[in-house]
Amino acid sequence: MRLTAAWRTVVQVGYDLFLKLNPRKIAAHAVILDESGRVLLLRSRYAGAWLLPGGGLRLREHLDEGLRRECREELGVDVVVEGLSGIYYDDRSAAYVAVFRCRLPGEPIRLSHEHAEYTWAEPDLLPPGQREMIRDARRFAGTTVVARLP
Repeated sequence: MRLTAAWRTVVQVGYDLFLKLNPRKIAAHAVILDESGRVLLLRSRYAGAWLLPGGGLRLREHLDEGLRRECREELGVDVVVEGLSGIYYDDRSAAYVAVFRCRLPGEPIRLSHEHAEYTWAEPDLLPPGQREMIRDARRFAGTTVVARLP
C-alpha cells in the first residue's frame, strides 16, 4: 500500500512539472451536464485526479478540433459542441484553458486507457476553478468569458 501511495505522489509531482514545463500552454475541456445539472468528470489513471474531459492541444491544432479529438479519445464518442463558454488562465499550470459547453450524442461512454472511471458530480462540491468554469458554461448565452482561475 505504501508503494502505491509513493508512486501516486511521484506521478502527481511529475505531472505537475510536465504541465509547468510543457511548451504547449493551451488546453481545451468540455463541460457536459446531465439532466440533473451534474457535470461529467473523468478520473485520471496517472494522477488520480477528477478532471473535465479534454486536454492539451497539438501544434497548430484549432481549439474546437483539439476538444473533439480529446473527447473522442477519452470518451469514445463525438461530443456535440454548443459553444466556447470561457477562456481561463491557470496559474498552477501556467496555461490557458478553453472551455466548451458540450453534450453527449446519446451513445454510451467508452473510456480510454488514460482514465479509470467516470462520474456525474455536483458542481458545488468541486474545487473553485472547476466550479467557475462549470458555472460559466451553464450560463453560456453566446458570450465567452475571459478570466483568471482562482
